[in-house]
Amino acid sequence: MKNLILMALALSLIISLSLDGYAGEIHKISIAEGQAREIIPDESPQPAAMRRAIPYVPGGIADSPGMIVGSTYYDYQTNGSTGHRIAKHDCGVHICWMKGVTDWAGTRLIYYNYIDPSGTPGWGEDGTPASSGTRDGYTNLDVDRATGNALIAYHDSPQTIVYVGVDAGCGLGLFTNHEVPNQYPGETDFLWPYIASDQGGHIHITDTEGESAGNIPKKIGHTYSADGGSSWQDFQIYDEYACFSTIVVASDVDDKVALVYPKPIDFNPSDPNQFNNDIAYIESTDGATWDYNSIVNITNYRWEDTLRAYADMAACYDYDGNLHIIWNTPYYNADSGTISADACLLWHWSEATGIDMIYDAWYASFPGAWNRSASKMSVSADEQGNLFALWTHFDDIDVSVGGYSNGELYLASSGDGGEIWSDPDNITNSPTEGCFPGDCDSDHWSTMAQKVDENIYITFIEDKDAGGIPQTEGSQTDNPVRYLSIPNPLWMEGVAGEDNGVPNHYYLSQNYPNPFNSSTNIKFNLDKAADVRLAIYNILGEKIAILVDGRIDAGEHTISWDASQFVSGIYFYKFFVNDHSEARRMVLLK
Repeated sequence: MKNLILMALALSLIISLSLDGYAGEIHKISIAEGQAREIIPDESPQPAAMRRAIPYVPGGIADSPGMIVGSTYYDYQTNGSTGHRIAKHDCGVHICWMKGVTDWAGTRLIYYNYIDPSGTPGWGEDGTPASSGTRDGYTNLDVDRATGNALIAYHDSPQTIVYVGVDAGCGLGLFTNHEVPNQYPGETDFLWPYIASDQGGHIHITDTEGESAGNIPKKIGHTYSADGGSSWQDFQIYDEYACFSTIVVASDVDDKVALVYPKPIDFNPSDPNQFNNDIAYIESTDGATWDYNSIVNITNYRWEDTLRAYADMAACYDYDGNLHIIWNTPYYNADSGTISADACLLWHWSEATGIDMIYDAWYASFPGAWNRSASKMSVSADEQGNLFALWTHFDDIDVSVGGYSNGELYLASSGDGGEIWSDPDNITNSPTEGCFPGDCDSDHWSTMAQKVDENIYITFIEDKDAGGIPQTEGSQTDNPVRYLSIPNPLWMEGVAGEDNGVPNHYYLSQNYPNPFNSSTNIKFNLDKAADVRLAIYNILGEKIAILVDGRIDAGEHTISWDASQFVSGIYFYKFFVNDHSEARRMVLLK
């Protein structure tokens, strides 16, 4: 019943927004036109004439926040779901990406970088090769839960082989590549892998058939290794669709593993389309025992519904072992055969909460193929029960000269298991409206580490001309790969007892005004005297000011922060009482 009510509310929302003229008019196109726009990128090397590129020039019109850990002429990273290309372990942070080495159409490799616990990248702004082919790509990453060694999945296109690279140690960058079964009798080789490592030491790969022309239905399958990639179980097919979007996630607290994918509605193998889907999953409780017929459909959209799951989703397990899934739903009219090329809504599901809306992206944009106004999402959890959703936001205002929307990264959070979500923060906030190739700042193809602690760990491509170059969108540019670590705004580091002199009760208020121009006030209340520290951090997680550091009497206190010397953007203030801390966001607008 809750799902039906939500669908009705969503429909009424869509009607009201279209009547109000929210942003520009959304773009509705036929299913056939949508299929023609969303091609499978040509994996073969291209003529030299197609390889002219614009080099990256630091300090241009706009640069995104975050540390540069690599670069790529191949801006594109995935067709459908973003998966994970970053993982956090106690030994450090691991990042991988698909790198066009000197252009997008020639040699393409998988690159890797590692951030040690001090925040230092192992290979500076360059990274190091994790593969040695000529056309390697479409990579995802996880870590061995016990050792912290990186596990990287990717395909070698000319040879149609899928590999898993296993590092020799945490952050060493010495990968042994193991071939993964990607063939099934009577089917084309499977080429689009996603990876997860579970608590029992299994390495899981889910993969999509690598058809190279037309909208041919694609089988999806799964295999796993119990010996570090040396040998693999027989490849098993569990469904077919018209996407590249099936993902696999594993729990950090038990042995659960889930395969999550867009399940076609009324699938017609002779006329498939990637727009008409439910969301479904298959779960194993031990990572080794699988019933591929036990498919759980969490949406069950009806013919008359004008929303459908698309080719873009994310999933994670929380620290109680509960599965969470998020996805977007563009407009879909089964009677008229029309879809939206931009507008969508973003949703969350868990078994406990059912379906709830995260974000309303029902507005016009020009996001390019395999994207909508809210795209390439990730979802993660921390140990305190908080959830975080990250996605790329596109609109019809911040648009390049080439006619494609520049992306910004949006982050929302939930402290109640996903029923209620915060308004999102624009964590990159680097608009370049009307930009020319090389001067754009389109933050896209982001991915967030599944593990969140006191920080949130993100990597993304700073595309210097909006659009996906393999889809012939925009111009070819050299694009930074960035790593961004931001403070967890909901993190609580501990709860103090009565006999250690720490307050039993305190209250930290939201700063006011917020947003603010130059100065703002932060108020807190203590029920007894305590040692207090109040510090300010920028979007990179760097401490830029300490407002309080010492013994504070009981009662209400108001502290002012003069930010006149700082640039506009998102900042965090963090309040410490001995081992207890709390952080909140604030926005400086000048």
